[in-house]
Amino acid sequence: MKKKHSKVVTYYSGLEELLNTEVMTNYNLFIVNLAMNNLGHNKQVVDFGAGIGTLSLIFREYFSIEPLCIENDKKNRDYLLQRKFKHLNSLKAINGSVDLIFSSNVLEHIADDISVLKEMSNKLNANGKIYLYLPAKMMLWTSLDEELGHYRRYEINELKSKCQKVGLNIEKLHYADSVGFFASLAMKIFGYNKDGGIGSISSLKFYDKWLFPISKFLDTIGLKYLFGKNVVLIATKK
Repeated sequence: MKKKHSKVVTYYSGLEELLNTEVMTNYNLFIVNLAMNNLGHNKQVVDFGAGIGTLSLIFREYFSIEPLCIENDKKNRDYLLQRKFKHLNSLKAINGSVDLIFSSNVLEHIADDISVLKEMSNKLNANGKIYLYLPAKMMLWTSLDEELGHYRRYEINELKSKCQKVGLNIEKLHYADSVGFFASLAMKIFGYNKDGGIGSISSLKFYDKWLFPISKFLDTIGLKYLFGKNVVLIATKK
């Protein structure tokens, strides 16, 4: 079920939100490392919806890869320019094909996500792959999703269906961040408060340092196949 809202939706969740998430160093490294563990050290990497380059910096600093950033927001592109990343406004502007299209927490901001998946598929080379990290479970939907301009949180079966429609072959599809699932439930029950409560900078730092390592361990022993705050998709074109 899609949530309707009146906000103008772009590829980003808001500058303040993007800056806040940079404090979650363990979490951000996990997202990129998970992609690289599954996909290998591809040299032609596109970061779709790169925002201010938080995850692109990890590709650069940990994997010596300079991703091509796709970002359509002017303020975010200014950050990318300061961080010396090559960037374009859209996938269509890419010349040729690429090895890996990486995207974290972006497609939920786009009304016609099926068209974007199709564009991604068209830009892959013969052995190329798509890696998506997306918010999971509509049962976790809160007013924060609306404030951030989300159209949906993803269900496993929904992603399967959309991949089939655009001719993508799914290699892996599972949840991630099992502890985050319960943290999101707590946010839904008690509310979001960036000024000192759930969602504040201090709470993000606490979660990143103390709770996320537990979440990673629980994921590795099988909880990622049952539930999680996010969903991970790795796909190729047929």
